[in-house]
Amino acid sequence: MINMFRKKSPTIRFFSLVPGVNTLYPITKSGKLDRQWIGEEKKDYEIRKSKCPFASLINGTLPSAVHSIGKCPAIQNIMSSGFVVRAPADFSVLTNGDGSSVSLHFRNILPHIEYVTKHEEEVSSWLLDSAKDITLKQVIKINTPWRVVCDSDDVVFLVTKVPFAKESRFSAVAGILDPKTAYEINIQLFWHVLDGEEIIKAGTPLCNYIPISRSLLQSINFISEDATEIDYNVEREMTFSYDHVFANLNTITDRISRVKKILKKYYG
Repeated sequence: MINMFRKKSPTIRFFSLVPGVNTLYPITKSGKLDRQWIGEEKKDYEIRKSKCPFASLINGTLPSAVHSIGKCPAIQNIMSSGFVVRAPADFSVLTNGDGSSVSLHFRNILPHIEYVTKHEEEVSSWLLDSAKDITLKQVIKINTPWRVVCDSDDVVFLVTKVPFAKESRFSAVAGILDPKTAYEINIQLFWHVLDGEEIIKAGTPLCNYIPISRSLLQSINFISEDATEIDYNVEREMTFSYDHVFANLNTITDRISRVKKILKKYYG
């Protein structure tokens, strides 16, 4: 009976106007992306952990911490959130070292618009990625055959680069896409190779679409203030929760469990 009144989850529908693209290079969940470094990091972590599990305890000293970045909750959450959009066809970008000139080579896959275009320098230079010095002054635009609709008015998409994927040639320009006003999936790319030709093969991950709540973006309550005595109590208990167990026996799961218990006690 309770299930009858449970709010239905929104359904997001991606569809391609070009037959074959969805068969060969479908949009997939970010968590399904093959990030080879994860397996390599896991093996390295296991090796480091095996070298010092209890030796320091036997010597009567505190064990040193053995950390794994792959187990970090924040890293895991961003890698598993959203949907990866891949290049639907090959294209190449040729630069000559001046930081501005660029030649694009591709075959059109849509009859009414060029597959790969560029924003001119006077437009795109204002958006240059300040976190990376090596960036072409023109933004590369990929006009994909993908479209997106959602049956909920509350869903918009945070567009980001594909998180923690080994890609140094380009990075997606961040933005928010509202499927109620623009349903085309057109990807803007900062280009980081200033001298030479790079071929982007069909299927290459280009960007990530993360669904977020429109209502929270527009109307969430916001407070900025000094910490209260309750907040300081939380901080003291958090410090204790981190420090009272041996570091090399302190698993991420156990740590999260203790943190959740403290936060629930004070903040509900």
